[in-house]
Amino acid sequence: MDDPMNRPGAKNSNRTLGKSGEKAALNFFTQRGYTLLERNYRVPCGEIDLIFEKQQVLIFVEVKARRSSRYGLPQEAVGHTKQQRIIKAAMWYCQEKGLQDCELRFDVIALMFHPDGRCDVDHIPNAFDGTDRGL
Repeated sequence: MDDPMNRPGAKNSNRTLGKSGEKAALNFFTQRGYTLLERNYRVPCGEIDLIFEKQQVLIFVEVKARRSSRYGLPQEAVGHTKQQRIIKAAMWYCQEKGLQDCELRFDVIALMFHPDGRCDVDHIPNAFDGTDRGL
């Protein structure tokens, strides 16, 4: 079976898709009154695509974008291991910013880009529980 990652330009194509997904997600949240705090927050234990604040809640967002459901829905790519990395990175962020007692939420935004230019957006608030924070 042909592996799409072995195609020339596949990594650049995926990078472009990821950037398009993050831009669409950013627009989605800002249009709804969320305040962007960080974009692509990286620490040794992981990365958080977008960090927002709304009504004194910190929202850590994982963005997943696909062009088809051939390999599953975008949100299905946020498994337990990915969730744990996001939680650890969020704890790092809170510690770095001195935010010990704030309310946290972990969202996933799944985007399906269609050949005709349409984009389906599935926002999943509280997509996973961050109470097992380990810090």
